[in-house]
Amino acid sequence: MKNKIIGIFVCMMLIAIVFPVAGNLNIDANSKNNSNIFVNSNNPKSSPGDYFRFIRVGLRIRTYRIHIPPGYDEASPTPLVVSLHGFTSNSITNEMMTGLSKKADFEGFISVYPNGATDPFFGLFTRIFFGRLGRYWNAAFCCGRAVKRNIDDLAFIRALIERIEKDMNIDSNRIFVTGMSNGGMMSHRLGAEFSELIAAIAPVTGTAGGRLEDGSFYIIPEPENPLSVIIFHGMKDPVVPYDGNEYFISVNDSVTFWVEQNNCDPTPHINISDSGNIITRTYLNGNNGAEVVLYTVVNGGHEWFGSDYFPCEISATDLMWDFFEAHPKK
Repeated sequence: MKNKIIGIFVCMMLIAIVFPVAGNLNIDANSKNNSNIFVNSNNPKSSPGDYFRFIRVGLRIRTYRIHIPPGYDEASPTPLVVSLHGFTSNSITNEMMTGLSKKADFEGFISVYPNGATDPFFGLFTRIFFGRLGRYWNAAFCCGRAVKRNIDDLAFIRALIERIEKDMNIDSNRIFVTGMSNGGMMSHRLGAEFSELIAAIAPVTGTAGGRLEDGSFYIIPEPENPLSVIIFHGMKDPVVPYDGNEYFISVNDSVTFWVEQNNCDPTPHINISDSGNIITRTYLNGNNGAEVVLYTVVNGGHEWFGSDYFPCEISATDLMWDFFEAHPKK
């Protein structure tokens, strides 16, 4: 009886971990870099479609989904948008919520949805109680398990971008990053750490710093290069409060960080929508043409604004792509 119970428990763990990534896979024998060891067996590297892929980073096997739009042309450099899910979420729910793949088909960019790290017990817990394999990003101050385990997500995202650049014709001046919540925090960190690589970021409901275990407050490091930033946040966000709390710095502090780093005009242009629900602050004239824009949704919560799941008078997806298009790396 004891062995049966152990067997059932092991099977549950395997279902929680393996089921979301199951598929028809084989070794990528043509890879010139051992970091990418598996791809879909029916997947030419640049064929339009949706694919689930593996990549090895150090001793870890990491995963991601990639969407290649129908109009992709190997002869033309194509923009890349990296989208990072929130805490306990994953690449599938991220793609569904953001609608970035549909936007990619219309605008002609490649979208990629990396999966944060997880572990067997945390994965099993979130699988049972939330119906999905829970994952997280190491944004340096959040979220707990990724920080405690010192998950090297910086190495993962850099290796991911380099792998895609080798497989496809990516416009090196148009690599962008967005993310929600924990993913938004990670996009702040990536913008600061990889300012030589990334042209612009679009954090949604995520701030640029927070409290560490020793009680001190962390904020992302100063970037070496100017970086355009567009931020979306709801004033009624109950998870990452707009005005900050004992765990997170405020949205205004995050904006101020980027305004100062980019040397933008400190006084913004302010626009308030007719409904009064959308307040837009635009900071102009940064170094190399960098700009910082904050969209405040007065009655907004912890959500991806304008998605099918969170209707809003603005679309974060549409606005961030317009911003990305206008801010390639210079």
